[in-house]
Amino acid sequence: MSFFTISLKTNSYAVTRLLLLAMAPVFALTTSAYAFEWPWASSSEVEKKLNRQDFTASTSYFARGPSYIKGQIWDEAGFKSTLKAQNYRERTVDQALLEGDAKKLDSSQCLETLEGKGAELVTPSDTCWQWRTHLKESFLVVIDEKLEIKETLKGEPFILYWKAGLDPILVAQYRGNEPVMQIEHKSSDYPVECLRAVMAIEDNDFLDHSGVSYTGIARAFVKNLIKMRAAQGGSTITQQLVKNYFLTPEKTLKRKFKELILASKVESEWTKDEILETYLNIIYMGQSGAFQVRGFGAAAQVYFNKNIPQLQLHECALLAAIINNPAMNNPWRKPEQSTKRRNLVLSKMKELKLISDDEFNKATIASLPEKVQLKAQETAPYFFEAVREQLKKLGLSLDGVKIETSLDLEAQEKAQIFLQKHIAELESQRKNLKENKEKGLKLEGLVLSSENNTGLVTVLVGGQNYRSTQFNRALAGHRQIGSLIKPFVYYSALEFGLTNESRVTPLTSINDEKFEWKFDKKTWSPTNYEKKFSGEVPLFHALKESLNSPAAQVVFQVGLDKLVQVAQAAGMTSSMDLTPALSLGSSQHYPLEVLTSYRTLAQMGRRSESAFIEKINDRDGLTVYEHETHFQDALNPTKVAVLVGMMKETLRTGTARAAQALNWFAPAAGKTGTTSDNRDAWFAGFTPYQTSVIWLGYDQSISSKLTGSSGAVPVWIRIMKEQQKRWPEKDFIWPDTVEYRDVTLFGEDSKTTQLIFEK
Repeated sequence: MSFFTISLKTNSYAVTRLLLLAMAPVFALTTSAYAFEWPWASSSEVEKKLNRQDFTASTSYFARGPSYIKGQIWDEAGFKSTLKAQNYRERTVDQALLEGDAKKLDSSQCLETLEGKGAELVTPSDTCWQWRTHLKESFLVVIDEKLEIKETLKGEPFILYWKAGLDPILVAQYRGNEPVMQIEHKSSDYPVECLRAVMAIEDNDFLDHSGVSYTGIARAFVKNLIKMRAAQGGSTITQQLVKNYFLTPEKTLKRKFKELILASKVESEWTKDEILETYLNIIYMGQSGAFQVRGFGAAAQVYFNKNIPQLQLHECALLAAIINNPAMNNPWRKPEQSTKRRNLVLSKMKELKLISDDEFNKATIASLPEKVQLKAQETAPYFFEAVREQLKKLGLSLDGVKIETSLDLEAQEKAQIFLQKHIAELESQRKNLKENKEKGLKLEGLVLSSENNTGLVTVLVGGQNYRSTQFNRALAGHRQIGSLIKPFVYYSALEFGLTNESRVTPLTSINDEKFEWKFDKKTWSPTNYEKKFSGEVPLFHALKESLNSPAAQVVFQVGLDKLVQVAQAAGMTSSMDLTPALSLGSSQHYPLEVLTSYRTLAQMGRRSESAFIEKINDRDGLTVYEHETHFQDALNPTKVAVLVGMMKETLRTGTARAAQALNWFAPAAGKTGTTSDNRDAWFAGFTPYQTSVIWLGYDQSISSKLTGSSGAVPVWIRIMKEQQKRWPEKDFIWPDTVEYRDVTLFGEDSKTTQLIFEK
């Protein structure tokens, strides 16, 4: 008997084959419906997976974690709250920073940390915060006396970097086309309580057996033979590992037979550490929306919002309890059953003397975790579609990479809520929209928002709800842009001059009157939205009130080719037919084109491409891509500054004056857009820091009777008010070639405003 035991441990695979060969006739009888196969005659794919231990190859998508950017307002109380929420420890100055630690430094300590290289960055009135993320990256922010972020650095040694960030947030993973949540960990990352809890309840002989529990097999075999069906298992941790990865979930003796052989093969080639580590990384732990939760790492995040090393005994016991039946032991849906199973795990641990009586008593009365509400569940998949499109353009493989995206979950969640709420209000208050809804026609919308200084898109809402419709309007919607073209119309006048006016200013006059344009043997005559004309008006008034006749006259004088040249330089890439209607936005464009071109204006003529990915690490943790912002001088900064000064008036006294009623007073510029028959309602606008684009309409391209002002502006204001909380209310950084001047508003002699003029 002792010889048999020794032989079994030293060559478990061979012994298991001999045992199963002897039992094969009985197995064959109980599985007569199948043609018998020897499982060790496994495919090359199985062998490949065994050799590579390739159990966890999934593509991971991370949202941007809490981030701090130069120029933002520093909220120390908010930062400390965020540290706590992300399970960071605040340390004292004299303590070394480990992963997940942060500490505050005065200016002298900050200079010392920068090793003397920061004399030009830090002044005596500055303070710093330094931290080391759970992903082993170090960051430092320098905060001036006005509580604005002066610089952000990344180490070690520290160098200037465009942001300082806490840990990115795992949002989604895919293994092939299968949505999963999975975070890989080394066995050394786990608290010993977690390892003991799993072995106590699932396989307390794990460290002694050779992959197969023969007493368990014998017991299950006899019972199954009597009942002539697969009534009972006898699975070890190794068998569960094999079953979860290599085999189907069918309960047949044939599958069980394969499981035993492969389990023995794994045990003969892997160490116990490797087996347990892989098991804990892949075991099924329930569902989170559409995503399978695989492994303890993801389960710790889903159920506790914690990283594995931070788990306590009662939390480890709950995860071990979930393994047996994730649906029945779910702490949110089945709290009583979940508590019962967790306490059973603790009883087993106590029985095996793995925990003390005191530890047992404290753990059994611990409360279950509260349910964590995932942010932006309904619209985040639209964003990840854009990420996949960028990956294709970069020519990078999806297999097993970790993608840190620029998705701002808080901002995405707010945008989703504001869009849905506004559409619901419109459909309940407006008769035509209400009737359309009753007919099954659903008003839709999109939101795009990006940072001006990086080009990174932080919000992409492609519709009200991804589950309802996967059509991503933010990426694939190709719509007329209407009056969104007009800023580029007036830029062309500023840049190229008019027929009788070479030096055009915001006060240059143009007649708002009936105008006919003969083109291609036809006559085209635009009308204003209000169906009336105002006579001679200054250019800035024509733009802020979105008058059609003056815009058409400007393009008539400048030339259609010049308008196309300007729009394409800014970022409009779709084809633009050279017809008079182009002056009023008849061309169709993708929303990302609008975002890019308006961001070019926000950056005083510097164009950057929109991006969705901050960093990509391959399966070995090596960085294979990191975002860098490249600016191209696309438009004349002086002329753009004058234009932006005119566009600011849109929100103060023009077509977007509703912004004032919604308490928006921060420096901003923009343009409403309404297409013919009110099929599309747009607003595109920007602050010195952020550019956002909103669209509302029907996919069927029918009239909503909404304008850019009534349809899109309220959503833009609500979204940008949330974004603006992070920034000081500073004006745009103007080039030295321009200046402010007081100007009287057209038709209102008692009111003045300030516009930008070329010096």
